[in-house]
Amino acid sequence: MRDLGFKKEITTGYYLDPFNGFQEKKITIESRYDEITGVASRILPYRMRIAQKPDMNEYLEKSPESLCPFCSDLFDKTTPRFIPSVMEDGNFKRGEACLFPNVFPYDQNNNVAIFSSRHFVAMNELTPEFMRDGFLVCRDYFHRVVELNLGYKYCSINWNYMPPAGGGLIHPHLQTIAGYRPTSFMQKLLSSAQNYAANSNGENLWSNLIALEKKADKRFIADTGVVCWLTSFAPKGMAGEIDFIFREKTSFFDLTESNFSEFLAGLSRVFSYLYTNNFISFNLSLYATMNNNNYFCVQGKIVPRFVIYPLGTSDLNYFEKLHNEIICPTVPEELCRELQPYFKSLL
Repeated sequence: MRDLGFKKEITTGYYLDPFNGFQEKKITIESRYDEITGVASRILPYRMRIAQKPDMNEYLEKSPESLCPFCSDLFDKTTPRFIPSVMEDGNFKRGEACLFPNVFPYDQNNNVAIFSSRHFVAMNELTPEFMRDGFLVCRDYFHRVVELNLGYKYCSINWNYMPPAGGGLIHPHLQTIAGYRPTSFMQKLLSSAQNYAANSNGENLWSNLIALEKKADKRFIADTGVVCWLTSFAPKGMAGEIDFIFREKTSFFDLTESNFSEFLAGLSRVFSYLYTNNFISFNLSLYATMNNNNYFCVQGKIVPRFVIYPLGTSDLNYFEKLHNEIICPTVPEELCRELQPYFKSLL
C-alpha cells in the first residue's frame, strides 16, 4: 500500500522564560505537510483551551429575530425565489426546511437552506432530527439540477455556524454550490486521488487512507455506518479539524437517506464534543461530484472556530492568511482521543 504523503519535521528553539526566573526553556514545534490536501500546519506544544463559553446574548442582541430575513415575519418579503423554470413554487421545501437563492451569491448557483423558522438553535440542540430536512432539501435541489440537464459536475454543502465562523446571521442555515468546475481545494483532492491511483496500480486513495488510519489507530475516531470519522493529520484550523468520508460513495447521488442519517448521527456527536468544550462556532463543507468518479469519495471537513478573549481576537492571523500555513495549538491525535468517547453510544 503506497505511502499517503504525510510529512513532518520537528524543530526546537530556546528562550529565557520570565515565568520561571528567566531560566532557559526549550520549545518544540512540529511542522506537518499533507500531500493529499496541500495543507501545511505547525503543531504547537501548548494546548489552548476555551475557559468558558462565550455569552450568546452578545450575538442575539446584535442580530434579533425581529430583523432576521429568515424568520417568519420577514421571510416572504426579503428572501429571493427561483425562476419558474427551476422551481414553480419559488423555493424548495421539505418539512420545515426551505432552500432558496442566496441574495448575495458567491457563485452562479449559490443557495441558502434554513432548517426551520427557529431563529437561534444552540449547538447542543443541533440533533439529527433537527438537521435532517435541512440537508435533504439540499439533496432535493441537486436532484432538480440533474433533471434540468445543466451539465454541472461538482457540488458542495457548506455551513458557517455563528459569527466567529463567518455566519452573517444567527439563524442556522446551509449554503449549496453546484457548477462546472470544483473549487480550488476540491480540485486538489481530486488531483491527489488521480495521481495516487496513477502511481499505485489504480489503488483508491480514500480506501487506503481509511485502512492505514485505522491500522495506525492515532486519528481514527469511529465509523457511523458508511461514514468514517478522522482527525486530520495537518489541520486547517487552530482548534484542529474533523474529517468524514463516505466509503465507496463516488457521487453525491450515491447517498441514500439512510447514509444521511448515519452522517448526522456522527455529526451530532462532534457537536456534543464542541459544546462541552465551550465552542460556539464551526465551519463545515461536504464535497461531492455529481457524476460517479472512481477516484473520489464524497467527503467533508469540520473546523471548530472561536474568538480569543478578552479582545475578541480572531483565530486567523498572518500565518494562515499570508503564508498559507496553519498555526495549530491542538494535537490531532489528542483531539481524536477526546472525541472517541462521544461516539461510544453509536457503536
